[in-house]
Amino acid sequence: MNIETIRVKNFKALRAVEIKNVPAYCVFVGGNGTGKSTLFRVFAFLQNCLDKNVRAALNIEGGRNGLKEVLSRGHEKEDWEIEIQFRLNIAGIDRLVTYHLEIGETSDKVTIVKREILRYKRGRHGSPFHFIDFANGEGYAINNKEEFDKPDSALKREAQKLDSPEPLAIKGLGQFERFKAATAFRQLIENWHVSDFHITSARGDKQEEDARHLSPSGDNLPSMARYL
Repeated sequence: MNIETIRVKNFKALRAVEIKNVPAYCVFVGGNGTGKSTLFRVFAFLQNCLDKNVRAALNIEGGRNGLKEVLSRGHEKEDWEIEIQFRLNIAGIDRLVTYHLEIGETSDKVTIVKREILRYKRGRHGSPFHFIDFANGEGYAINNKEEFDKPDSALKREAQKLDSPEPLAIKGLGQFERFKAATAFRQLIENWHVSDFHITSARGDKQEEDARHLSPSGDNLPSMARYL
């Protein structure tokens, strides 16, 4: 996966941030409180959403206050938006894909996924086409995405309704092979490895099995070194 653009709106210190032309190896440098760790919490949040649901993931980020705690100060009445643009192979073709997610509250203060879109271009020209489009727990997904030569009207839209508007649509749709875009994106998120490394946690020789990846705290560094 090669992320090209990241856009985050109204998430803690990241009031309105857009990072373009992200290189394959990227280092973020800045003072305390400028949002370096917060940027990587976006990836951890998406993983927690897939593992659980949006409400549970927000509780991990903001405690009991959930969404209110993670919204930027002074903008608590607005929604939280994430958009990631990346390269992904779908049905044997390299595509520039955009994943857009909006999270907010209903009038009775229930946190939901207000909008979730997965889109990419089928050809060299034209606007990106929405292959997954959900709002408030209802929407559609295209299940014959590999037939790029067909007109838009010939693509099969399969209407879906989630049990509630709290889980991500890609969590459920990504379990089915016919929704190739959702499956590919879900697998990519599940394979992310996010660590907030602390050298004090890594000190000492831990007696455990060799680890393929660094743990979230870095306490298995000796085990990972043995594996490498």
